[in-house]
Amino acid sequence: MPKWKKDATEFTVSVNYHPTRGILVFLPRPLAKLLGNPSSVTFTVKGKRIELKAGESEKTNEDN
Repeated sequence: MPKWKKDATEFTVSVNYHPTRGILVFLPRPLAKLLGNPSSVTFTVKGKRIELKAGESEKTNEDN
């Protein structure tokens, strides 16, 4: 698992192809925490931009 620097502002992740599920991408832990450990995320295409909206937050063991 990659270790992200505390002050990191850019996150590059790998994109993996799964024959039945499609493309899989893992959300880096710092971003998940910043978004409140969402149970889902929604991508919205607006012209040449893509917006990301976090779904409801899930309580994790790290939240204790």
